[in-house]
Amino acid sequence: MNIEDDKVINIFKNLIGDKANNLRGDFYPAFANSAITEALKEEYPNLTEEKIIETDSIGMNLVCWQRNAAFIVALCLFPEKFTKEEIQDEVQSLLIHMPDHIKDALVSYDKLAEKQ
Repeated sequence: MNIEDDKVINIFKNLIGDKANNLRGDFYPAFANSAITEALKEEYPNLTEEKIIETDSIGMNLVCWQRNAAFIVALCLFPEKFTKEEIQDEVQSLLIHMPDHIKDALVSYDKLAEKQ
């Protein structure tokens, strides 16, 4: 899909301007990953280097499907803007992309929460 033709991103551009580009699927929001890592490091002080890597893995696995999440939010706000075919395609994309990332984030979180 041509980025200029991305209906989801264009919905957000109309709402929040150029910050919507942070939701594009070809953009990695490293700043969001870092924010998650720093918050978890504060929640779990005295982490080993290995556990800090786990916090970073949690963030990576939660932010890398931001475009899929943006679709769900756009659909909740403006369902009338999407055809049934677009919804089918987006749901399939989400179900292909998201589950492994959620599973991996949970595995990393479990490792993080283990006794330090």
